[in-house]
Amino acid sequence: MKFGKVLIYFAVLVALASYVYFVEIRYKQEQQVKKSEAEKLIHVDREKIEQVDLVSKGGSRIEMKKLGGSWLLASPVKVKADDDTVRGLLTTIANAQYEKVVLDKDVKWAEYGLDKPKFTVSVVTKADDKENKYEILFGENNPAKSSYYLRIPDDPRLLLVADTLKNALDKKLFDVRDKTVLGIAPDDVDKIVISKKGQETEFKRESRDKWLMLKPEKTRVKSEEISSELVALTNLKAKEIIDDPKKEGDPYGLANPEEAILLSGKKRDQTLLIGQAVKKDGASPRAKPDRYAAVKDQDMVFVIEGRSAGFRTDPDMLRDRYVFRFNPADVDKIEVEIQGEKWIAARNKEKKWDLEAPKQKKDLEAWPITGILWDLKSLEWKSLAKPIPEDLAPLHLDKPQLTVSLSKSGDNEPIVLKAGWAPDAPTKIQESAKPESAEPALPEKGVIEAGKKPDTNSTKQGASPETAEKTPTPRTVNALASPAEEKGAVFVLDGSFVTRLQADLQRLMEKTK
Repeated sequence: MKFGKVLIYFAVLVALASYVYFVEIRYKQEQQVKKSEAEKLIHVDREKIEQVDLVSKGGSRIEMKKLGGSWLLASPVKVKADDDTVRGLLTTIANAQYEKVVLDKDVKWAEYGLDKPKFTVSVVTKADDKENKYEILFGENNPAKSSYYLRIPDDPRLLLVADTLKNALDKKLFDVRDKTVLGIAPDDVDKIVISKKGQETEFKRESRDKWLMLKPEKTRVKSEEISSELVALTNLKAKEIIDDPKKEGDPYGLANPEEAILLSGKKRDQTLLIGQAVKKDGASPRAKPDRYAAVKDQDMVFVIEGRSAGFRTDPDMLRDRYVFRFNPADVDKIEVEIQGEKWIAARNKEKKWDLEAPKQKKDLEAWPITGILWDLKSLEWKSLAKPIPEDLAPLHLDKPQLTVSLSKSGDNEPIVLKAGWAPDAPTKIQESAKPESAEPALPEKGVIEAGKKPDTNSTKQGASPETAEKTPTPRTVNALASPAEEKGAVFVLDGSFVTRLQADLQRLMEKTK
């Protein structure tokens, strides 16, 4: 085939492609856009809407106004509006379209309920210091009850719109108002005081992510737990709002609240009062009932979800028992010496793990070592004693059976854990045959006991019973840690972590075969 014919065919192909794109595709897209614009009820820029009014047939009006970048309710109550709900309304209004034109002119509006509309939406836009008002009037349902008759002032046409449009616009006062109970941000809270059943619990922020319990006892607490409780409290939403509560007596149980929670900060203080349960007929006896609540010195009363009410205060549940804190991803080298055998693993230049002892192996799978690091990170003490005695022999820490050292790049000193136990101490396997009154590892004096916990298995999931039987460990072990969260303390730990460590090391060896 000659080159000239190829060029002709190519030119024809380009022409056809251009026709398909510009005529069949682009032209149809442009026509669809024009049709959609033509079918809009009103033509407004959502961002320029400054006011929205929702008026029902009885004359009740919900008036919302934009102030700064936020929306406020101006009527029937003056409170903050729910910005997300209002923005959704604006989008629906700006994009609202009719389904069909029923009549072009000479409409008898009364026949369609449009002489006295059942529902009216009006918006005010502002541009270049000029205000424009638009209205959408809803009448009766059509015979099929699937649509509504609709009218736009100064438009002679009778329109029909889907009932979903009216349902999306016809909001109740509770729908559009801000339901947030407390007006304080979590980061602005420096102190939390909970008064409940005659007892006071106090937490103080020490740094951005660190909290300390001051009452009923001074102790470190799990800061992530306090932060989680605080976020949930400051984001608490009302299920119902009573703007004009009864004044006589104490119908909500707020004069003597069951719980009072003070959130204090540099910007403001707020106290949440939690009152009595809301009585509802037919409520499940197992369900936690909703409760009345109020913010001190504010008139309105809220109904809040029962399971969201309150703040956890049990020191045993909140106490920070972590032996030490570190990020497993930062550890570059781990050394373990257990009962005379030494294990060393370190990251290479490619950040992969190499085993250096007891055997050498390059590029290990990361998950066995990662498991060891995370198990050490989550290690919690069962009890502790201060100060560290000069004579460590009675605690079997003069010659510890286990030493773990974790090195991090940039740190001069490694994280070190040393553990010891009596050779004839009751083991996890022997525990069922031992009396429950076995002597604790630490002397009673100076011991801080943690809350009771259920016994854990002697091995991690995946470790075989045979491995556990070959490497029995005591029910509890004594330990020293440096640097530790609790300084100058001897810790009593659940001995099962030693068994898990041995099983993990064994699996690490299996990966070297």
